[in-house]
Amino acid sequence: MKKKITMQDIADRLNLSKNSVSQALGNKKGVSEKTKLAVFKMADELGYEYKKEIAREVFKNRFAIIASSFALAQKSFFGEIVTHMKQQLFSQQAELAIFAIGEDEAKKGVLPLGLESKEWTGIFLLSHINTAYSSKVIDLGFPTILIDHHEPHLKADAILTQNKDGAFSAVEYLINQNHRKIGFLGDILFSPSYQERYEGYKQALSFYHIPIDETFAITRIKEEQTALYQALDKMSEFPSAWFCVNSGLGFILNTYLQSKGYTIPQDFSILCFDNTEFTMLSNPPLSTMCTDLHSMSQKAIELMNWRLQNPDSELIHISLAPHLIERESVQIYPS
Repeated sequence: MKKKITMQDIADRLNLSKNSVSQALGNKKGVSEKTKLAVFKMADELGYEYKKEIAREVFKNRFAIIASSFALAQKSFFGEIVTHMKQQLFSQQAELAIFAIGEDEAKKGVLPLGLESKEWTGIFLLSHINTAYSSKVIDLGFPTILIDHHEPHLKADAILTQNKDGAFSAVEYLINQNHRKIGFLGDILFSPSYQERYEGYKQALSFYHIPIDETFAITRIKEEQTALYQALDKMSEFPSAWFCVNSGLGFILNTYLQSKGYTIPQDFSILCFDNTEFTMLSNPPLSTMCTDLHSMSQKAIELMNWRLQNPDSELIHISLAPHLIERESVQIYPS
């Protein structure tokens, strides 16, 4: 049976007295605001149940973060961003409420009741939700920051990854490993990020005067095993290396090739985007282009704070350059 968390557990973790924890949770005057924030933060981390309305009396600002249930399920990527943001906002005496949006809600444009009925200091929109839904959130009128997503019709500040340049660097790396037949894998209509990564892929091939072979590019694919296996089964020839728009597709591709008796990277090299758990679950671990998630979360908060102080300034998009993590899924192609 799971142990019930008590005030004493919080006190032990923070090296406080149980009485101090009790005063903090009750928002009493006997403890500092800093201590109250530390207690509420530890209570959340340990899963201690307390009256959330009391915590709200301590917080100076209230922010909401909205993301699809699919995005929030990716704990090692978007989950990391949310965790870092929550920690940073706690230190600024601010609350972060999380709203997960299901597929049906997104299609029907149904906003969470709590989002519409309460006043927010600002809203963060995390990753891709359909444009109509995101526009509806922006139209609520609160300062809004897009994180890892943008679209021409969404009039909001944004923190992004340099997708095109990152993809260019990824494919250039494969070219420098003597690969000339390089495949692309990803649904470019699912997200502007994937379209940009496709543009970077093509730009790198063009820069090195390598003809683009469209038969090696799978640009419309659902991110699931069955769909990818069927698409790959239809190919008469495979490239010597693959660039995948995310680590999930890289993981499935690696599994498929090994199921056909191939060895990675001796037979084929794989390089993906985003350093999620899939890159390490793969055997061998996948080389990947990685965005600093700590920096992304920090920049999102900094941009929000700037926007609150400059409400009438022009919109700002900040792009973070990803870096390459070399692992065992890529090797030099024999000359």
